[in-house]
Amino acid sequence: MAASPSGTERVSTWAGVIIALIATVTSFVSAVAAVDASQGIADAQRQDAARTEVSRYVVQMSELDRTGGSTHRNEIVTLARQTDSLIARHGQRSLNLSASTYRLISLFLALSTTDLELAVRMAHRALELAARTESHGVGGPRMADPLEALQAHRVLADVAAQNLDFDTMSKEFQAALHISETEGGRNRYIDKEARQFTRTYWALDAMMLVDDQESPTAGECAEVRRRADAARKDLEALGKNPEIVRRAKRIEENVCATWVDLHALQQD
Repeated sequence: MAASPSGTERVSTWAGVIIALIATVTSFVSAVAAVDASQGIADAQRQDAARTEVSRYVVQMSELDRTGGSTHRNEIVTLARQTDSLIARHGQRSLNLSASTYRLISLFLALSTTDLELAVRMAHRALELAARTESHGVGGPRMADPLEALQAHRVLADVAAQNLDFDTMSKEFQAALHISETEGGRNRYIDKEARQFTRTYWALDAMMLVDDQESPTAGECAEVRRRADAARKDLEALGKNPEIVRRAKRIEENVCATWVDLHALQQD
């Protein structure tokens, strides 16, 4: 008859079992951690690649917009949609794109293409990032990026003008001017030059809007003339800036008989 294991042997056996179990669990946890780490690295690499691709697309859109504008509308729309697809796939939280990235894409779309829906979507993304408030210590909460927020409002105003939506255009330009008034103390450009460009773009967009209408009302023409009068000093101060000339070229006729000399302004 076999001898029963002694108490010491039983303790030793259980200790071995426990040690084996601990080793197994540790090995399993390590394996899971390794898989998670590997997956995390792979995700980070994919996100970096997506960010690089977005940057490349924006540079290409910028070059197409600079060299041909609306003659490259199809290429710009294709690149913008590819960018939109990358953002949808990876998410803003992963890509951490800047407000200026979204705003530039919206601007290229608004000025050089007819895909105004995507332009609006990109401008709103820019606005969400730029207009959020951030804590600044004793100074209290401040707008994250007032200049980008201002410019995003101007893009939305331009889209509204192309859609012949006078009220929305005016609301967006007024929002841009409000940022100049409330945030100008932090930045001289926002306080002065950005305000000048905003009033000038408002006047030109209003002229473009009525130019595209079959028969603007007397009230609309009165408002267009008010906008032109409000921008007179700004236009004189800014001169023939390329962006101003570009916007002036979209207007075929001075329908409401403003003081603006369109022919002179449209010359490069």
